[in-house]
Amino acid sequence: MLKRILILISIYCSFVFAFSDLERALQLYEENKFSKAYDMFKKLCEKDSAKSCFSMAYMLENAQGISRDLNAAYKLYNKACNLGLPEACFNMGLILQNQGYANESILAFNKACNLGDVKSCNNIALFYEKDKDGKMATYFYKKSCQLKDAAACYKLGFLYEKGELVRQNVKYSLSFYFKACNLGYAEACYLLGRYNQLETKDLQKAKIYFGMACDKKHKEACAAYKELNSKTIEIY
Repeated sequence: MLKRILILISIYCSFVFAFSDLERALQLYEENKFSKAYDMFKKLCEKDSAKSCFSMAYMLENAQGISRDLNAAYKLYNKACNLGLPEACFNMGLILQNQGYANESILAFNKACNLGDVKSCNNIALFYEKDKDGKMATYFYKKSCQLKDAAACYKLGFLYEKGELVRQNVKYSLSFYFKACNLGYAEACYLLGRYNQLETKDLQKAKIYFGMACDKKHKEACAAYKELNSKTIEIY
């Protein structure tokens, strides 16, 4: 029993010291002491510290205290990505994209997306949208929307409203505009206001949505709210 406790204490202490080393390395980086920071990151990366591998890769990619080396940066991003760091998968995808390897970049972005990186999900969605593949575009925008990305929810509402890449569906469109609005996307709130004003004739709801959009500094929404307010429509 005592032996097991000592092992657990040893593991805990190793974790604490490793975390402290990473904090120290990051502090050195913030102080622009790149050479010392890089050496510390390297030692930690060799012990499978994903953030340390990422930091090394970033420094190599941007020539911070060391000569620029995209190949080495890519390999380190790949290691950090395989250790479960979404930012590393994303940056790896950008390198591949910038080098013209579109399909490979999609695979890297997909790894990041599956790890919860919204930017990567949106990058893939945009790729398929430009490729006129509505099914795949909406699939990845939905993943972003599920991760509470307001812009992705709005984009889904727009796609289903227009019906160019996917079959037009007003119910889906309103549903995604509603999600985007609740996540603070002003244009989505404004469009919901217009829908309730012009289609359902529910001026109370319209005023609520215009007010929400106006709170986000949406000029047209503020004007619409002011117009309805002049008609003394009660919100509650």
